[in-house]
Amino acid sequence: MDSTAKPVRVELFVRSLCPVDATQRQNHLIDQLQALENADRIDDLSILIWGNRIAPSLARQTADGRNLLDRLAMFERWEGDSDASLDAFDWRHAMTNMASEESITVIALPTVALAEYVDGDLHHVAPCTRDGTVHRVSDRITRLAETAQPTDATEDERVSVLDRQ
Repeated sequence: MDSTAKPVRVELFVRSLCPVDATQRQNHLIDQLQALENADRIDDLSILIWGNRIAPSLARQTADGRNLLDRLAMFERWEGDSDASLDAFDWRHAMTNMASEESITVIALPTVALAEYVDGDLHHVAPCTRDGTVHRVSDRITRLAETAQPTDATEDERVSVLDRQ
């Protein structure tokens, strides 16, 4: 990216052990984001794996769990500061542990989610809902392809990288 552009970093969270159709969709999103990174439309791409839910009380016991909880807390702050809703994240609900019959609080995680950072600040989280419209991860990737500026393209050459695939 050029020296005047603010750096864009993207984290894509994908659920492990998904059915084939969901895995194919995840792979397609990864391919699109890698094409954007290769074309210098985004500065950094991280692919992170998560499960279908997380128990905060257990997650706090590991470094990876604490890192994920930190990200989720950042997403919640973004939701509170923006005009968006993160309905796809089932933030907290009780679940019974079958082994101990103890009730624990869990956070259900979407199959795929995207966090976009601009100049180090969280800029967007997908999926989200704004004004009754759901903005999926694929919608945000399309938006990134349309708005991010390559380092060596002139105004006339600025077309979506995704259109060239």
